[in-house]
Amino acid sequence: MDTKRTSAVNIKAVGDICPGDKYIMGLGVLSKTKRFGVDFPLNEVRGSLKQGDIVLGNIEGVLSQKVRDNKKCLDLTFCGLPEFADALARAGFNIINIANNHSFEHGPEIFLETVDHLKKAGLKICGLRGNDSAYYSEPVVLTLNGRRVGIIGYNWVGVSNFPEVDRYIAQSHDSLVNYTWERDKKPEIPISKANSQVIGDIRRLRKEVDVVILMAHWGYEFVTVPPYNLTLEAQTFIEAGTDIIIGSHPHVLQGVQKYRNGFIFYSLGNFIFDSRARRLKHTAILEVVSDKKNNISYKFIPFYINQFFQPKVGSSKQERYIRGEIEKSSQSLLSPNRKEALDDDKVYRKYEKYYNASKLLVIMNHFIALREDRSVVRLIFKKGIGFLTIMWWRLKGQKVRW
Repeated sequence: MDTKRTSAVNIKAVGDICPGDKYIMGLGVLSKTKRFGVDFPLNEVRGSLKQGDIVLGNIEGVLSQKVRDNKKCLDLTFCGLPEFADALARAGFNIINIANNHSFEHGPEIFLETVDHLKKAGLKICGLRGNDSAYYSEPVVLTLNGRRVGIIGYNWVGVSNFPEVDRYIAQSHDSLVNYTWERDKKPEIPISKANSQVIGDIRRLRKEVDVVILMAHWGYEFVTVPPYNLTLEAQTFIEAGTDIIIGSHPHVLQGVQKYRNGFIFYSLGNFIFDSRARRLKHTAILEVVSDKKNNISYKFIPFYINQFFQPKVGSSKQERYIRGEIEKSSQSLLSPNRKEALDDDKVYRKYEKYYNASKLLVIMNHFIALREDRSVVRLIFKKGIGFLTIMWWRLKGQKVRW
């Protein structure tokens, strides 16, 4: 690019933002916004976010008028109030990634309604399919401080319930990492042929802007390190021209890796989510500064998600723990034996262990929640029926996730 560079660009990014109820329906983020207002989840962080030229987040869910009609909204998981889009804008966000495995939680109608609410709030959206352009993923391009910044979003995590989802969000289907339950049935893909659409988009965008940011929804949930093959994929994105990669989906903080002149932030964890598990409540705002010579510096600002599902400044002990977890993960990425330590199957098995433990924790939390709301017994009954159904299919030889 020949664009004249005048000054630095300040970028702030956060992890997964769930505007609705996920773990206990009727007692999550949606219930808090109905009771205290849509700005409530962001009240403790708006001052920290507004200082960024670009403020990015991944909205892990949808927004719909339908949540007004049903007090408990038992079937509308991940779904928040439409005005939550305005709350994001008021807090300082200007770009939202929508390429993830829950943006199609309730099909195309509510997905398109979500896009409409975000756009009406003045938010730019990355991760949409570029059906009318040369891009597979439609980028957001901004001119800030005399420099052009391009942001592009992709999802790597399967959305099998809705085969038509590829018409709406940008997804990669030729990745090295096997995200499917039937992991032994997916053929190996050479790294030279992996992520062809992603790399094509990055190379095209690189020619048009000074800074390229990739919002990547990838990895395995609940593990503090990425699988080794994912790190190889990330490096190819830097080689193609990306300056900054910002990851989401694992719901926990992961480390940072410098590769050539680019930086890979593998996961920023949760930011607004109704998880009751302590390890899923540690989060951070990532601040990245790209100066006029394209030199990149960064820092993490630790936060802790409180019992009202608000990220806020935690105790000094919590801050030390958060910084320590990021550092520990970062050191794993630098380890001489990282190929073995981050082995895909090893990381996947650890994920499965945490996944099953999380299901037990959710059941326990439902019983605890009975003290707050007796109607939760309906949810317990519903989950019990679901568990028995899964056991039935497993007895018949079907490999079904709990």
